Amino acid sequence: MRSRPSKDPRTPVKGFMPRFKNLMAKHFRGLIGMAVPVCALTWQGEKGVHHITVQCMWMWMFWFFLLQPVSIPVTALIPIFLLPMAGVLSTLRTCGCYFNENMALFVLSSMLILLLNNSGADRRIALSLICSGDNCQFSGKRLVFKCSVAAFFLSMFSNRLIISSTIMQYITPALTELQASTASSRATEPDYNEMRYIINNAIQTASSIGSIAIMHSAYASLCFRTIFCESAPRGQEYPDIFNYFQYSAFAFPVAFIMFVLNFAYHMILINKCVCKAMSANSMTELRNSLMKNKTALPRRVSLHEKLTVFFMIFALVIFFLRWSTFLNMGWADFARDESSPQIPRVKDATVAAIFVIALHILPKGYAWLNYFSAEKKSELPPLRPESAILWWRFVDKNLNYGYIFLIGSGVALQVAIKHTGLDDDIVAHFGKVFTDHEFSTSLFLVCLVAVIMSNAMSGVAACVSFLPLILSMAAEPPPDAVTFRSIRDWPVKMYLGALGVGLASSFGFMFPFLYTPAYYCHYTGKVPMKKMAKYSIGSVIICLIILWLALMYYAPVIWDPEGTGIKPVAAPGKAAGNSTNSSMIL
Repeated sequence: MRSRPSKDPRTPVKGFMPRFKNLMAKHFRGLIGMAVPVCALTWQGEKGVHHITVQCMWMWMFWFFLLQPVSIPVTALIPIFLLPMAGVLSTLRTCGCYFNENMALFVLSSMLILLLNNSGADRRIALSLICSGDNCQFSGKRLVFKCSVAAFFLSMFSNRLIISSTIMQYITPALTELQASTASSRATEPDYNEMRYIINNAIQTASSIGSIAIMHSAYASLCFRTIFCESAPRGQEYPDIFNYFQYSAFAFPVAFIMFVLNFAYHMILINKCVCKAMSANSMTELRNSLMKNKTALPRRVSLHEKLTVFFMIFALVIFFLRWSTFLNMGWADFARDESSPQIPRVKDATVAAIFVIALHILPKGYAWLNYFSAEKKSELPPLRPESAILWWRFVDKNLNYGYIFLIGSGVALQVAIKHTGLDDDIVAHFGKVFTDHEFSTSLFLVCLVAVIMSNAMSGVAACVSFLPLILSMAAEPPPDAVTFRSIRDWPVKMYLGALGVGLASSFGFMFPFLYTPAYYCHYTGKVPMKKMAKYSIGSVIICLIILWLALMYYAPVIWDPEGTGIKPVAAPGKAAGNSTNSSMIL
């Protein structure tokens, strides 16, 4: 019997309604993504009314981030053409928002975080953890624990995207092969595809959680710090409160609690969804499959790996000891002005630049010393130069330059809001959605909206879209205005809302947006999106509650133990009110 011929995909769609349905199904992002901003700009825009122009631009960027009719970095270029063309800001001032001290830190720290990935030390450490133990240590729950530990801790010290992808590349083929080899014994063996979904989901959530523990390990953390630092009035800066020491003193304990509850939650998922226990033969087969990856590595730890681990630890020590407002001390104390003692002149970008330059100069071995000790020509090393500890080609390939534009667009948006007085309108109208409650409720709403947005769009895009609103709520209301108590708390406690947005923007576990561990969970780990959403919702709720409680009760201990709040002070070397921020120079 002949099989029916398949329909030619080139066959045209006939009829108005079928064509309309096909158009909406295939091109809804472009159609709806473009139609709504165009209608809003033509309907709302008014010549010379700059705060409405900025408001329309804000909505346009949010809509493009949400539907993504174009690439996210392309959307980030909107302020560069719209703000000067509408007369809101000059081109020089707008472009100045796209590179500053924190943007330099983003680029340079993104290079430093590739150290372990560059030498392969991350693979050795990950496989040592995953392959540890006897056959009994390769059950589903044990693998959840070991893979989560590897993803959590390695994501602090190396690139979380590479770590997530690497671990999933080990786990996915092993469990896929086991599913195929036990197909005839499905009545007694568990569903290893379901186990793979849960384990890979545990890896991507643990990786995202671990990356918030250190400032430069997550893009969203650097994004919130950049926009927050540039939100101070002209000629002023906020005290250096989000330095590495104080940030990690808060973020690491919070991330660790999230991590413990998260892997416990995924162990419960293994019990509920997989049900059946693995046989001894299956655990042995799984162990042998994973051990093949470990035996493929060189047995001896290379000098390059040792050097990368050493310099990674050394760099973090220098970052942590640079400055702390909590201790009011650090090695950068020599570069402080009497007019602004809370802000040292030596910032984190300077530290990162020192290490990036040094690591591109220092060779990864000591073969060059043989030129001094060799007695015969045959003892000389090869004449070609030895590679450096950090390779520029590897760094250049794995650095996401497009996010410079994305973070810069957030700074430009914040500057435009302040410049046009849109923040006053936000305080008086839309901001009341958050401020017309007790401060604890307001803070919970901020975290909730940030988490929802990070699962509806890319985490950094969510931070760029939402953080300017939170910073704008810090404007002082008129003294005689009848307001809720919370609105008068925001100007001095605004740093808590900004921190909440920055951390919550890393909790986009449910859908595979580009440059997130969830992306590799779906495409490398072969986890369907419905399964990701189903298994990740518990992790999202856990992280949301822990973050809110930590912001309410633990963060003030780190940053504001006296309860006086955080306010901007005079910029180093300049009197307040007479100077300009680096991003606001005309």
